[in-house]
Amino acid sequence: RDTPTLVQSPARTMPQMERRTSAAAARVFLLAALVVGGSVAGSELPALGPLRGIAYGALPCTAQSCGGQQPSEDMLLGGYAKQWGPEGRDDLAIMAGLGANAVRLYHSLGLDIEESHAGFLDHAQATGLNVMAGFHTYGACPGFDCFETWKQAALQGFRQGFAQSGGWHPAVAALILLNEPDFFEFSPVCQPSGAWCRVKAA
Repeated sequence: RDTPTLVQSPARTMPQMERRTSAAAARVFLLAALVVGGSVAGSELPALGPLRGIAYGALPCTAQSCGGQQPSEDMLLGGYAKQWGPEGRDDLAIMAGLGANAVRLYHSLGLDIEESHAGFLDHAQATGLNVMAGFHTYGACPGFDCFETWKQAALQGFRQGFAQSGGWHPAVAALILLNEPDFFEFSPVCQPSGAWCRVKAA
């Protein structure tokens, strides 16, 4: 059901992925990410095409909806390092060992949490995983204009480790600007309800 696709920038292209994407698939996957590029140990991270990504939102819950006490959905936080880091079960290294070349994340930018994300990004770079970081989709978008909200989320991300040496952290390969626009059809701001709303959101 996740429907991110890619708005390319000159910094990084994916010709192999483009060649493998059929017209039918292009209609299914809505454009919602910005490719920004990355490198590891002085060389390029594994190419994104063909994409072998794993969506990662492994919240440490033992009950449905976390028993009503859901923790932050930002998996890049240091509090989850025992899951994704080498001092714990090292999920990122496991993904890479399974052949993944990317990890797709949710709520990485825009949750207004003042904590460094550099540890996750550094470890992803060390394991050779491209990071596809997701914006928190449910931010304020008056009249479907999300520019200012997304801008502030990105600036906050820069302060939290997403920036390095005057550019994006080398592990960051893409930004997921919008997650599951089909859900907007049922949003309270969508009146009257209908397919037009998710198209407008995208």
